[in-house]
Amino acid sequence: MKKVILSVFAAVMIFSACGSEDIHVSPYEVIRDLGGRHIRIASPWPYLPFRPATELDRMLHDQMRRISYEYNIFFSEILIDHGDIMPTLRSSVMSGRPFADIVMLGGDMVLPAITGNLIYALEEFVPHDSPLWGEHPSTLRPSASFLDFYWTFAPHALNLEGMFLGVNMGIIRGIGAADPLDLYEKGEWTFEHFREIMIQATQAGEGWFGISGSPGDIITHLIAANDGVMVREFRYAYDDPYTITALDFAYNILQTDRTWQYEHGIHNRQENLFAFLDGRSAFFPISEWVLQQTEITFDHIIIPFPKGPDNERHYTFMKGFDMGLAVPRGTPNPGDVYTIFEGISQWAAGDAGLVLERDQANLAGVFPSEGDFLRANRIMQEQGKFDMGLAVSTFSWMNGFLAEGFMNGDINVTVGIERFRQPQQNILDVALENWLLH
Repeated sequence: MKKVILSVFAAVMIFSACGSEDIHVSPYEVIRDLGGRHIRIASPWPYLPFRPATELDRMLHDQMRRISYEYNIFFSEILIDHGDIMPTLRSSVMSGRPFADIVMLGGDMVLPAITGNLIYALEEFVPHDSPLWGEHPSTLRPSASFLDFYWTFAPHALNLEGMFLGVNMGIIRGIGAADPLDLYEKGEWTFEHFREIMIQATQAGEGWFGISGSPGDIITHLIAANDGVMVREFRYAYDDPYTITALDFAYNILQTDRTWQYEHGIHNRQENLFAFLDGRSAFFPISEWVLQQTEITFDHIIIPFPKGPDNERHYTFMKGFDMGLAVPRGTPNPGDVYTIFEGISQWAAGDAGLVLERDQANLAGVFPSEGDFLRANRIMQEQGKFDMGLAVSTFSWMNGFLAEGFMNGDINVTVGIERFRQPQQNILDVALENWLLH
């Protein structure tokens, strides 16, 4: 017999209250009554389409509604700033009352959440015969593998975490430089050509700079673009020859050539991230989330970081763990939470093309052209180099201090590597020790 639960019906009407009055509400059979449980999803952006704007969003919204009836539950979203996620997760779990049932963690948050004993391992609540563990899982995939366990899961969708290089084409034309996109398409986009253009822009006498952005981030991604490493098997690895070559190149940018846009100071990451908006830097590191928050008024394109002389694996940016969904410790019946989310994820009925189409539609509008979007998508999917140095909280901050020493002339590459060796290894040791204690 079909059965309509009033509390769930009310929840569906909440879903539909904002501009969705034409949605027909149909009853579904309650296949497992969870007593009107409230499922809270926390993310820095609207993760589920509570207010569907497209037909594909509506399909996902309808699946949320269906799952609400089938399990007698209702959903709500918690929009939370990226920087507030870990403090809120930590304090709420420690108090015994997690602030959400599912939390979207950025890659830099995963290891602190694991070592702080703040999230469940998937093996603790996902059944061993779940499709998640299959060779080709259909809707969700496990992610963030660490020490023989998985800690987050994610839909089969686009990976949104990647770092690109924006190019101010007005400056490129103004200095008569080679077109970086042409160089990239010919396979000639290298450190050498990158440096030439940065020097040309800085010396043009127009108040221009070769590059803006957080100098610590620039160093991080240059290391990846030369096949270098920061951490190898939980050991400090800045003395890797490929890493040293990348650091030498960063030293040229900051000290020898003075091509970095310096007005905001080395450690003011937020101001440096958006410094390119004044239109004075030929190049600027940029990510999808920054593009979402800005409106660039000058002609620009998106390309990857150039390849260093030792690059054989086609990496162009460094990454830690991928972002993913985690269930905080203390969440009641975490297996139910996972089952519910698995049900939501089946909105496309196994059509991976629809999932990809929805993600592309949501992303494509932030890039200057379809070509830039496709190029950025290839970068995100294929060119990220994992390094534990971006997974261990505070480890990569070293690169900002290296940049400061280079810029001020206080240290060269050799001195910098040795100066930070023991403090950085201590950070790694503590991270591993915290894990082992749990």
